[in-house]
Amino acid sequence: MKKTSVLLSVLVAAGAGIIVGILIAPNSGARTRRKIQYLGQDALEELEQTIEDSFDDLKRQTQKKCTELRNKLMCNPQQHFNHGESKDQPTQSKQPGIMR
Repeated sequence: MKKTSVLLSVLVAAGAGIIVGILIAPNSGARTRRKIQYLGQDALEELEQTIEDSFDDLKRQTQKKCTELRNKLMCNPQQHFNHGESKDQPTQSKQPGIMR
């Protein structure tokens, strides 16, 4: 997430700088608007690619963690499950009124 936030901040700052530069450049209004439109389209494409890359990264990490968890459970399932009993919950003793 931090990498994506930094990248997004850089893109926004660069875009703002470019737009200010275009607006103060001595061009006609129509030409300036076209430049802004093209720059906006380029920025949008870069943002879409960044989001797609981040999603792919998240998907790979999730699949990796699922595989690790599946392997742990297959290697020693008794270690991870207590046959339906939770260690946090007290169990009923055979003698009435006594909890373990």
